Amino acid sequence: MTRKLLISSSVLDAKQKTPGQSILNTPRPERPSTRLWPGLVILLVTGVFLLGVVSFVTWNWLRSVPITLNANANPARVQVTTLTVKRTVSYADLSLTVVSAQYAPSFDDDFIRPGPAVVRLNMQVTNTTRGAIALVYYDIARLLMPKQKPIVPTNVQLVSTVPQGATVKGWIDFPVAAGTQLANLKLQLGSIVLNETLVVVPFTGAFHPEQYLNHVSPQSLIIYYSFKGYTLTYHLMSVDVRYSYNGIQATAGQQFYVLNWSVDNPNGADVSPGLGFDYLRLIVNGANRAPLYNTLPYTFKAGAKGIGGRVVYSAPAGMKTLSIAFLLQLSAGQETYQTSL
Repeated sequence: MTRKLLISSSVLDAKQKTPGQSILNTPRPERPSTRLWPGLVILLVTGVFLLGVVSFVTWNWLRSVPITLNANANPARVQVTTLTVKRTVSYADLSLTVVSAQYAPSFDDDFIRPGPAVVRLNMQVTNTTRGAIALVYYDIARLLMPKQKPIVPTNVQLVSTVPQGATVKGWIDFPVAAGTQLANLKLQLGSIVLNETLVVVPFTGAFHPEQYLNHVSPQSLIIYYSFKGYTLTYHLMSVDVRYSYNGIQATAGQQFYVLNWSVDNPNGADVSPGLGFDYLRLIVNGANRAPLYNTLPYTFKAGAKGIGGRVVYSAPAGMKTLSIAFLLQLSAGQETYQTSL
């Protein structure tokens, strides 16, 4: 009995010790060694450095290689045909010169290209008047081509307002068909909407710019005009016949007639007949026509001599005789005078 008990006790002890022994003897997972980290860092830094060196060398090599894009198209863009024109006309009191005309598929400084080709007119504009004059080239400039409607500009690089005594330069571009011949073209100046007198500049062939120039007709007419018992002496010094005045172009079929006066007041008192609008008329086809502009003063001082002034009318172009009327003002009627141009 004692022996059996000892055996049972031994077995029991063995059963009790087995769980403890299995926990203590279970192998733990091994951690990666920290000795690998310095090597990995060095390898990473070396890779980044090598990548930067390769990129730098490749970039410099690419910069040194000449690259041409669309090489066949560039020559067509720079092929420009030029026709020297150098013709000047008078329009709206300005002198406009077509220096040259150029034809090209396009121009590098013009990004507005609605047509297959462009005609560029290189212009020079001079203002010899005493004030600034403004033009709207999109309204007045047209390119004339045989058997086609007038062509409107697409781009203008020419200042619209020309200061007093200034000369400006620039260009006007027109869209045209491919193969347009410059020698067949003309420039038309004038507003169709305003029914202005049109000025045409042919680039080649017959050209008569004198027809648009001002013509001065010297005069010697003397008129004695009575007003409220006083008599004033009017000397008609000259008559300017022109297609433009004060920056305004005459309407079609009309011209401006500028009557240049010198007035004396030999009286001992001031005489005030009013402005030229009040009593001076131009008789056209039997009807009185009032002035458009006047610079005669309202009052002439006592003893004044040589007081100048202009009275401007619009009348049919080409008149050779002018009939001038002085209204009596204080009563009905007028005194009429004639002069030849």
